Amino acid sequence: MSKKFLSLFSIIAAISMVVIISCKHDSTPPIIDESTIPAGICFSDDVLPLIQSNCAYSGCHSGSQNPNLSTYADIMKLVKAGDPQASRLYTTCIGSSMPPKPHSFLNLEEVTLIYGWIKQGAPNNTCACDTSIYTYSGAVLPIIKRNCWGCHGTGSSKPYTNWQEISDAAYNIVQDITDSSGNPMPKPPTAKLSDCKITQIAKWYNAGTPNN
Repeated sequence: MSKKFLSLFSIIAAISMVVIISCKHDSTPPIIDESTIPAGICFSDDVLPLIQSNCAYSGCHSGSQNPNLSTYADIMKLVKAGDPQASRLYTTCIGSSMPPKPHSFLNLEEVTLIYGWIKQGAPNNTCACDTSIYTYSGAVLPIIKRNCWGCHGTGSSKPYTNWQEISDAAYNIVQDITDSSGNPMPKPPTAKLSDCKITQIAKWYNAGTPNN
């Protein structure tokens, strides 16, 4: 085998390794503490927004993309109810390539929600929404976490990861979720928030965005 051929082979191998590595993140699979799993995890309010924000957006797992993760029926094709470890949805979330860069991996709280929902039987359920609850900790932060962190999480150019960041961006957030600004891409882009959730955020904003 010639030195020229060996050199070319080495270059190709090096490029291949770079491509493979670039598709992965550095990560350690999370360890789920089952005592921290919330009771009564809701698909429509907890799981679906999380998947839409991180996975089922344009060009990834939505519409004609395979697998499509836009609906309960589609998501259940990757789920074995009651058994997270046998569910591709969960095992992919703790792998080393999804969501792809520049998105961040799901954090421990998010992975725990998916694990817990599957463990609880993966029901197609909805939690009650109460517009009289509009505190930052009780309503606003949970909504932002589930629906926005796929684009505005840690590492984003416009992060919404704590009260100060969310408070500073509150006016723009209200404009985006109500689309009263004529925004060509209302937020979140995958699915409009319910009227109840929009009201909760708007009432918190109108109250002066307290850290409560």
